[in-house]
Amino acid sequence: MKDAVFDDFIDRLRSESDIVSVVSDYVSLKKKGKNYWGCCPFHNEKTPSFSVNPDKGFFYCFGCQSGGNVFNFLMKVENNTFFEAVKLLAKKLNIPLPEKEKSPREQARDLELAKIYQVNELARDFFHACLTKTNYGKAAREYLANRGISDEMIDFFKLGFAPPPWDKLSLTFSERGIALDILLKSGLSAARTSGDGVYDRFRNRIMFPISDVRGRVVGFGGRVLDNSQPKYLNSPETEIFNKRHVLYGFEHAYKHIRDSSQVVIVEGYMDVITLYSQGIKNVVASLGTAFTSEQARNLIKLNAELLFSYDADAAGQNATVRALETVRSLGAAIKVVSVPDGKDPDEFIRKHGSEAFRDLIKSAQPLLDYQLERALKSDDYSTVQGKIAVVGKLAPILAEADNAVEVNAHITRLSQVLAVDESALRSEITKYILQAKKDKNVKSGKTVNIALLYKQPAPAVVQAERQLIRMMCDDLSLIPYVFAKISPQEVQGVLQQEIINFIFNAYNMEKNITQAAINAGVNSLSEKANSEFSHIMLMETQFDDVAKLVDDCIKTMQLAHLTVLYEQHRLMADELERMGDSGFLQELAESQRIKHEISKLHH
Repeated sequence: MKDAVFDDFIDRLRSESDIVSVVSDYVSLKKKGKNYWGCCPFHNEKTPSFSVNPDKGFFYCFGCQSGGNVFNFLMKVENNTFFEAVKLLAKKLNIPLPEKEKSPREQARDLELAKIYQVNELARDFFHACLTKTNYGKAAREYLANRGISDEMIDFFKLGFAPPPWDKLSLTFSERGIALDILLKSGLSAARTSGDGVYDRFRNRIMFPISDVRGRVVGFGGRVLDNSQPKYLNSPETEIFNKRHVLYGFEHAYKHIRDSSQVVIVEGYMDVITLYSQGIKNVVASLGTAFTSEQARNLIKLNAELLFSYDADAAGQNATVRALETVRSLGAAIKVVSVPDGKDPDEFIRKHGSEAFRDLIKSAQPLLDYQLERALKSDDYSTVQGKIAVVGKLAPILAEADNAVEVNAHITRLSQVLAVDESALRSEITKYILQAKKDKNVKSGKTVNIALLYKQPAPAVVQAERQLIRMMCDDLSLIPYVFAKISPQEVQGVLQQEIINFIFNAYNMEKNITQAAINAGVNSLSEKANSEFSHIMLMETQFDDVAKLVDDCIKTMQLAHLTVLYEQHRLMADELERMGDSGFLQELAESQRIKHEISKLHH
């Protein structure tokens, strides 16, 4: 369908839908004031903190900070894409979707994808039958039994066995009429390097079917029974399988992750199966590859705290560090479950039991604590050289952290542990920050956070930003006035800055901006900004003198922005002077200019 037709259709769905009616299919709501309240479907709670505003068409949970419009709700509660949410809402409203006539090429591709899904499902059943009903699977059954995997878990996860012959599956499926090109495109078969024909990619391996969140088989992982290499073999990249996007066990863990607001991330298939069988069902694995940002986003959508429990050996700990680096910038809540004795979760549970592992989960370390502990263990800091080495590793960690209060508390503690003067430790961190800011070769994305030097936005500033956004959305005629007075760069809150930038961009594109345009555009915001926007629109407000409050909010924001700039240039001037860099004079002059601007605003 054409974009314009689709946009009109979305607008129609939005205007004709009743968000209270849609949400009520999933949540028991009671009216209180202008809004409806209930227990949030996205996290466990006993006291209702989930609010729906029928007039503005937004929902927001004050407990887990989930929010958005009717489409966002359906996407989250059903774990759907935006288009799937549109189709579902259209079905609920009994509004037919605009028809788009598919080209022969598109029809052929849809048919091919359907065949690949089908052959994967047939392969899952083939491997499962080989494991459970034939002599081929005898050794594999014994291996799984020795690993504590019950017949019930074998059936639940549809574990299988790929028989040893070179082309057993390929021949069997060809005799069933399955085309060779589908076997090749599914990754189940591979072309022979010499001569015609194909051979089975998986042979003499325990098979782990890999499914997407909807339960469709998209690929396989295979493990050898002996010491041959590779120990694990995954399906190659196909039209339906991309390792960067898929998590093993996600289709089973999805509901448990959403209910608990936590997910345990492990390395291996066996770890998932063992934990699940012991009642720890909010568990997934990253397919034995590096944990990716795409996998992280699938979990962050569920407002889940990410608990990494990789193997305790050196390789597992290095994988943990790489995974943490991947997800840290995404704003996820992260902890690390440390498994003692150099074991993986599967081994630990078989030796110590599931309750012992639950205790490890309860004592999981926050990301910063884990990083600092690793740095302290890396060198003997009883010597001067050891202290220098440890401080050199601590400085980047603390400089890149994003909570000023937490960082300052750690600096105080570490100065005592290392027997190093606190000011000296801060000086080394500041030096790292200055060098990183100067270094033009710093890798993209490795920006340094200076939270320990500059305060986070004060609650009064955040409240001013929220009130300003709300007043602009309630009275669109205020937008050009605010646009002339303040720039998005003067907004301290990251989410508030994104929202104000969105409003200004919408105003620039359409001078006679409408409420419908605002509501339609919020889906372009990031998920967190969308939730924050919903929060703002659901705030209880009563403004007696809007004009005065707008000016007061702008003044509060400008003062906060200038104060941050002043501190930045003043601290940099101090550090450059200490380092003997004449550039401190320029920084000093700029700090004085900003101080004068602050004084003018005050008076």
